[in-house]
Amino acid sequence: MKSEIIEVDWSWDQPIIQDILLKYYRDWLFVTQGIADNMVERVLSISQVQPPDEILDIGCGLGYHATAFAQKGFRVFSFDPGDRYLEIAQRNTAIVRADVTLCQMKCADLNESERFGLAWAGSYCPGQLSPSGVIQDFRRINKSLKPGGWFISNVAGKPKIPPSEKVRNWRQLSDCFALTEKWADEKYFHEHCRFVYPQTNKVIKLIEVERMYGVEEILPLLEEAGFKDISASSNLKGDGPAQAGNHFAFWCRKPKA
Repeated sequence: MKSEIIEVDWSWDQPIIQDILLKYYRDWLFVTQGIADNMVERVLSISQVQPPDEILDIGCGLGYHATAFAQKGFRVFSFDPGDRYLEIAQRNTAIVRADVTLCQMKCADLNESERFGLAWAGSYCPGQLSPSGVIQDFRRINKSLKPGGWFISNVAGKPKIPPSEKVRNWRQLSDCFALTEKWADEKYFHEHCRFVYPQTNKVIKLIEVERMYGVEEILPLLEEAGFKDISASSNLKGDGPAQAGNHFAFWCRKPKA
């Protein structure tokens, strides 16, 4: 019998992709409340932001960072394009009665002016955007900040690596097999992932094409968007310099009036 093949182009708000990420990769992708608590401590030590300043939580996922900020006394405006993620974030923030506003949107929908003391992007993934699109997002974030406000982020998209040949792999998951094929060209990282369900004779094929951004690409875009005092490191602990081909963190400020 011929398999049913469902082919899906990658998008963070795509329902099938959300369901797969939550089912198989939840802890790896969205961390835990304890990890988020420690990360927020580090963010606040860098920025020295204090209530009553508001926090902008960009790509809030399951709401762990928003909860951590709220428990420090901040009002938090959090958004994410994924409705499945926001349903869980709503439950997580409600448990502790956190002062968090959740909204389903993308950065392209952000239209605030001089409201926030800190913008936080816990897992910034710019790969679906062109450089001009990244600049536009950075400008919207800049506009949303008060003068002197901070923009801090872990960059979690595909790092810039040299072109590579296709690499194929597979692993067994709880109820299916995941078959992956990955390669990079000069600008883009390609990943095709097939989730094969033998019991239902169904295959879900995810197709991801993501522009690669390294520290040498992102920092000039921040500057072009109007940010100053731009710093980068291998992580927010400042353990070492950001290096080409690896994930990294950055922090910067909107100029004071």
